[in-house]
Amino acid sequence: MCNTMRKKVIQVPIPEDLLATLDRYSKEAGTSRAALIREACAEYITRSEEAEADRQYVESYTKFPESHEGDEARMRMVAEVWGEEDWSDWEQATS
Repeated sequence: MCNTMRKKVIQVPIPEDLLATLDRYSKEAGTSRAALIREACAEYITRSEEAEADRQYVESYTKFPESHEGDEARMRMVAEVWGEEDWSDWEQATS
């Protein structure tokens, strides 16, 4: 994601102990400090977006809980479309 976009240089004050840890981690990873910071920021944003999506899912599910009404009819329709499944290879794999 970050590699294909234009990059802007920023300045961020960082405590010396955190900077030393960043330098150690970047050296161990064989990457630059800047690359490590970009990766950490991207990962933070991804986790935040996933947490928000999870929160929205839970909120939606709480407002509109799953109903089992009509399950039998839906299963019959699915069976008509998909037909019978052959699970023999799965059964052998789990034995």
